[in-house]
Amino acid sequence: MKRRITRAFVLLSLLLLTAHAAPAKETWTSIKSKNFTVVGNAGEGEMRKVAMRLEQFRQAVSLLFSAAKIESRVPTTVILFKSHGSFKPFKPKYKGKTKENVGGYFLPGGDLNYIVLTTETGWGGGDPYHIIFHEYEHFILSNNLQRAPAWLGEGLAEFVSTLETSDQAQKVRLGMPIAHHVSILRNNNPIPLKTFFTLDQRSPQYNETDKAGIFYAQSWALIHYLMLGNNGARRPQLTRFISQLNGELPIEENFRQSFQVDYGKMENELRGYLKNPTYPVLEFTLDKPLELNKDAVSTTLTDAEVEYHLGDLLLRSFRLDEAAERLQKSLALDANFAPAHVSLGLVRLRQQRAAEAQKLFRDALALDPRHPLAHYHYAAALGADNKLEEALASLRQAIALKPELVGAHAEMGRVYRALRRNDEALAAYSQAIAHAPDSPYLYQSRANLNLLMGRGNGAVFDAKAFISLLGWRDESAPYLALAAYFGHRQKGRDAEAAKFLAEAVAKTDAAAWPRPVFKYLAGELAEAELLKQSTDNDKLTESHAYIGLDLSLKGRREDALPHLRWVVQNGNKNFVEYPLAVAEVERIESSARPATP
Repeated sequence: MKRRITRAFVLLSLLLLTAHAAPAKETWTSIKSKNFTVVGNAGEGEMRKVAMRLEQFRQAVSLLFSAAKIESRVPTTVILFKSHGSFKPFKPKYKGKTKENVGGYFLPGGDLNYIVLTTETGWGGGDPYHIIFHEYEHFILSNNLQRAPAWLGEGLAEFVSTLETSDQAQKVRLGMPIAHHVSILRNNNPIPLKTFFTLDQRSPQYNETDKAGIFYAQSWALIHYLMLGNNGARRPQLTRFISQLNGELPIEENFRQSFQVDYGKMENELRGYLKNPTYPVLEFTLDKPLELNKDAVSTTLTDAEVEYHLGDLLLRSFRLDEAAERLQKSLALDANFAPAHVSLGLVRLRQQRAAEAQKLFRDALALDPRHPLAHYHYAAALGADNKLEEALASLRQAIALKPELVGAHAEMGRVYRALRRNDEALAAYSQAIAHAPDSPYLYQSRANLNLLMGRGNGAVFDAKAFISLLGWRDESAPYLALAAYFGHRQKGRDAEAAKFLAEAVAKTDAAAWPRPVFKYLAGELAEAELLKQSTDNDKLTESHAYIGLDLSLKGRREDALPHLRWVVQNGNKNFVEYPLAVAEVERIESSARPATP
């Protein structure tokens, strides 16, 4: 009896110890305000504060920069982690390694934007709300400027991140000096501007911890000087510089025209500014207080919903295996949660597992027949399996449920194009552009289709729209230039075509492909030499297609056909030049047939 009591006491003690050691279950909450959904484990009070501060920041920026587009076609979700520890598994990676120095980031998407961060003070110190405002400014900038250089984006985001309000949110202060940036700049030489302006999101100076500090600090300092230095004397020049970024000027020429100095002179001015013991701050009073947004709705998330949000974030970060693990866990917790089926289906689709993706989308639709994204992504999975008519049916349902779903209109255009129903494809792309007139790649798709259909004016219009939005430095710009060139020639405007080609030659990379195609079209390179310089099947696909189209438009159709037929028989079927060659062969052959009596 005594031994039994002893064993029972030991067992009870172990159970009590285990219960004591078990961590308390985390509570994840969702706060929905007018313009944001905040999801996280940071505690309801903190999350409500984040939602309120974001709404205030959004309103203040809209008043400060009245011309800026603040509205978004897609919703924004903020994922808020309580600590760097819980945030670490979801921080972005560079060359396979976690970027430890990141306190938050902005992740844009076609149907949802994410802002991801922690409110815990961590690397670099400072106010965590600076990170929140920094990341949201990236969204605002992406809404207004297609080609923001890395330094401009980070500098503006750091500048506005210091926004503070007082007196019932009626007084606003902006541009307070950021101590760790000042310290870095006073102890390191700045990056020469000629190099600085070439750095982008792929550069080590942007990504690597030991190099990124000076880049971010210098980006902030340059914007601070241009906005507030010398009583704001250079602020109108900065506005001009930004307004010309979507134009055709090289960065250095835009800089010289806008600021009326060269890089060396500006570097000297910046060095002098950084030696000042104090920095100016922008202060102003609003006509009425910013809204406090006290009516934000709060809900507690289930475990399945938490795993879904984390899995969906990883999916959009293209970390597919990690996303699948989270989403499978969500479905194990709640098999009837349709959004997890949709996101896992998209993971499988991106992993080229179309059959699994289709089943997951069907399961989602069985649970929620009115889920527009389930219909949209199901259509993409069907299209990947060449079930085109079924894909069209699903796309029609997606659009009926959500007419502004741009991706569904664009996907409908691709499906109609695959079915060779070109007029309907053209209408679908036009609907997509009507909903997203600032999306360059929609113009690219429609330009290629217009050219294929022999609608030269449409090809020229769309090619120019793309170049206007992304500029000549974009890697696709030379191909849009070719679309515009041949569009002019289809309408008999050879002089306009030659002029556009000359502009493309002047403004695109002379060392990059398809420069030899340009030289051939300009009469500077023989046909045989162009083919000799086409060193792989992809380049041969393009060269044969453009030689064939050129000869056909010159009326030399018999000479054109061997080139076009080479593309049809041997070319890369994923290239836009393949259907272009097919269409031109059909045009030539149909015109050669005798008329039916």
